[in-house]
Amino acid sequence: MTVSAEDRFGVHDLFMDYVWAADTGDLEAYVATFARDALLIDSDGRRHDGEAAIRAYAHAFLSQPGGRGRIHFFQQMRVTAEGEGLRVFSFWTVAQATAAPRETRLRSLGTCDDLCIKVEGLWRFAERRIGRWNDATAPWLFNPSA
Repeated sequence: MTVSAEDRFGVHDLFMDYVWAADTGDLEAYVATFARDALLIDSDGRRHDGEAAIRAYAHAFLSQPGGRGRIHFFQQMRVTAEGEGLRVFSFWTVAQATAAPRETRLRSLGTCDDLCIKVEGLWRFAERRIGRWNDATAPWLFNPSA
């Protein structure tokens, strides 16, 4: 099944709402990007089932020191139809900027594997699986002896 441009833009809007909420410390807006019975698996592999668990995760995440000045970037998004929803695979980057000293650093890299569904006409995360990307977790297929 082909994914319409309207649905692709709707998913991009969802991702923007998510990063804006995460990077501005807006707990309610963060939770609102998820369906009420959603599943979130964080980058440490912990499961958070449903609105209350996702709210608790977001509260802990947003309470960590050093969160202000953080900015998420999502790129290379692959969007495919899956059942009544859309499966979105993407890469993400998080940078951290400080005013004093004036510097920016790369904080982390990873992937997301998400199932997005429409709830009352808006795209929401039904499943969000956040993965880290580093030398221990990145898939590596090259075999020099082949």
